Amino acid sequence: MKFLLTLFSALLATAASSAALAETTLIPGNIAVHIAQVHYEHPVRLLHPYLDVWHMKGPLAQKAATNTLNKYFANAQWCDQAHDASVVLLLEPHMFYNPQLQVYHGEIIAKVFTQSGGISNIEPAILRIKKQAQQNGPLTVKPEFYMEKAYAKAMEKVVVELKKNPLFLNALNVKMAKNMETICPALDELPISKLYY
Repeated sequence: MKFLLTLFSALLATAASSAALAETTLIPGNIAVHIAQVHYEHPVRLLHPYLDVWHMKGPLAQKAATNTLNKYFANAQWCDQAHDASVVLLLEPHMFYNPQLQVYHGEIIAKVFTQSGGISNIEPAILRIKKQAQQNGPLTVKPEFYMEKAYAKAMEKVVVELKKNPLFLNALNVKMAKNMETICPALDELPISKLYY
């Protein structure tokens, strides 16, 4: 009986270590990540009847996206540092605050671009993902902490969709025809999604 227990524990430990190794394997391929410049230049006001709190979406969304993407992908760099990328992942962050429930609603709209034509004619995104996440927290004490958590949760949901999408995974194996120095600034010209809260 003792032999069976020892054998069972050894098998269980092996299975657990294999599962942990599988979870830490990074997906190969070069990803250039971009957030439009407008999200770094124009803050938005969070809804509250008495407080006047403004939020610059770009920096917090960039931090949350960087941390999340680096957990799952071998090479995800921001456009200004990316070389030989296979895809451009354009992220559009949005934040809404519900003052009655004290809940932050973070949203990430992700679009995946592959570029083979001229830069004046950007091809449509091959994939569009829109994910939302909530984070409880007050608006009066360190709102950036809660907003970053909401963005990170939304980004985790985006990554789940990317990891199971064959269009995205296949695109990771093809080098883009154009370089990031021309593609990413052109993406700044695309219109921002209209949202209604």
